[in-house]
Amino acid sequence: MSNPLQVLAAIIVLFFLPGYTLINMLFPKRGELDLEYDQLYRIGLGMGMSIVIAILTGYVLGYLALFYAEYIWFSLINLSVIFFIAGFVRGGYPTIRKLLGLEKEDKYDRIIMLEELLKERKKLVKKLGELERLIRINPRSKNRERWEEERINILKEIKKMDEKIDSIKGVVDEV
Repeated sequence: MSNPLQVLAAIIVLFFLPGYTLINMLFPKRGELDLEYDQLYRIGLGMGMSIVIAILTGYVLGYLALFYAEYIWFSLINLSVIFFIAGFVRGGYPTIRKLLGLEKEDKYDRIIMLEELLKERKKLVKKLGELERLIRINPRSKNRERWEEERINILKEIKKMDEKIDSIKGVVDEV
């Protein structure tokens, strides 16, 4: 009877690891496959490619008369290591790269930050428009001074946001 850990390891090595590392080698940066469902695509494509790699490895080992469990394990693990190293060198695995100090921030994180800043800026512009409308409609209101002060503060915030947005855009464009 097989050990359950051996079965689990076999399933991972046969149906996941080689293909996942191959996909990360081919598409090293997060967000290349899809901005929202990138990891899901990597897992799905990785599982499919693992099956293809296992079949091709089995075919080559059978042709060489080396179709034994040890050789299959050795080949699939070595292919996974090769794909991992190539993907790492190409800039994949951002979490590991951050832990090793090779990468400060990820482009994908900057894109998300940029989207959030743009949404927040849009809200401020809308609020600014409402304040200007209030000032225009009620020129003699007692709240006019408060509205003017709030308008000036919003304009300052929008200016700060524009500077942040420009700096993030510059960094994203460089990468």
